[in-house]
Amino acid sequence: MKLIPLFRVLLSVLFLGLVAQSSFAQTDTLRLTLPQAEQQFLQKNFTLIAQKYNINLSEAAVQQAKLWDNPNFQFGFNAYNPNTSKVLPLRNPSGDILNPTGGAYSWQLQQVLNLAGRRSKLVALNEANTEVQQAIFQDVMRSLRYQLAQTFGNLASEQAQYAFIQEERARLANLLEAFRAQLKLGVISEYEVTRLELEQRNADASINDLRNQISQDEATLRILLADSSSTYYVTEFQIRDSASPLLNQLLDQAVSNRPDLKAAQRQSAYAQQNLTYQKSLATPQLMVGANYARFGDAYPNYYGLQVAMDLPFKNRNQGNIQAAKIGIEQSNQSINQSQLQVKQEVISAYEQWQHAQQLQANLDPGYRQRIQDISKNATIDYQKRVIDLVSFIDKVRSYKDAQLNFINLSNQLYQAQQQINYVTNSKTF
Repeated sequence: MKLIPLFRVLLSVLFLGLVAQSSFAQTDTLRLTLPQAEQQFLQKNFTLIAQKYNINLSEAAVQQAKLWDNPNFQFGFNAYNPNTSKVLPLRNPSGDILNPTGGAYSWQLQQVLNLAGRRSKLVALNEANTEVQQAIFQDVMRSLRYQLAQTFGNLASEQAQYAFIQEERARLANLLEAFRAQLKLGVISEYEVTRLELEQRNADASINDLRNQISQDEATLRILLADSSSTYYVTEFQIRDSASPLLNQLLDQAVSNRPDLKAAQRQSAYAQQNLTYQKSLATPQLMVGANYARFGDAYPNYYGLQVAMDLPFKNRNQGNIQAAKIGIEQSNQSINQSQLQVKQEVISAYEQWQHAQQLQANLDPGYRQRIQDISKNATIDYQKRVIDLVSFIDKVRSYKDAQLNFINLSNQLYQAQQQINYVTNSKTF
């Protein structure tokens, strides 16, 4: 693929950023491409790592739901015999089982059984929640990756503007130094020097604004990369020609790939599974058990079986079942909202990309060449008095606006491409 000619200029200006960035008080400088940034982001981003723990938590809930309830064991013995006034009569020395003097004890073993497939339905419910958490994780990653790409492009654009304005300021400073010397000789008027100093102050103000914005974006980039150092990142990216995607293709990709839509759909499946689980809770649990009593029941040695169940007369989990039905309706509306949002976001991103493409297509190939040497030639002509001060400032400003516009147009196209990648969750560009 061929690099867009306009962006070659941006890359060449960005190269000057290696010199310009030295004015920033950073301990280290690192050139960074977007693929390198994404790799570090996926490995280290704290928000992404924290969100992934939600998947681990839901998987642990699935494992817990598969476990059976523990059996219950009870043991009891006679602590005091009022007939013999003995404490802890653990033995029956008389040997008479009809009138024992000690040795009474009992035990029982119980197990709760879930009916109506409650345990398997709880497992399925937690598995559905795991799928929801996986989709949410993918959506968080999609959003953070888009933020990374946005910050990356803005930073590259700002660094290119910073390097360009620094270069222009240096040319103006040389001119101003020469004119100050001529002012002392009385060759030129004081107004011309003052007017050039004003232009220099304007350049300083622009440089300061860019420095502040670069500092903010550098901080954002370091947060996304989980970098606690003060590394100064010089970002690089390339806009390459590619086949123009069709809107219907992008819509199909978005429907297939968007994790937020998948999360809404899986949330609906979770709501359906929750209704199934809540209905199973309407069936009471069954408790079965066995017990033995020595000298403590109808017979000297009593062996018994136990069966217990709550009678579902008043509480049949009606409220939770009704809430689960409402949850299904609510999740269906969320799917409708997500589908509408996906469609409109894709349409909007596609239109913005078309606008950015059109702006670049409207640029006359010779326009760039015609303005390339405006500032340099204007400075030479002004020094030779071929043009006056007003014409000089007008030409310098025109050149500055044109060059900054080129940089901004490249960033706009890059941002439009990244937005399409974001709304379709694909690598269209």
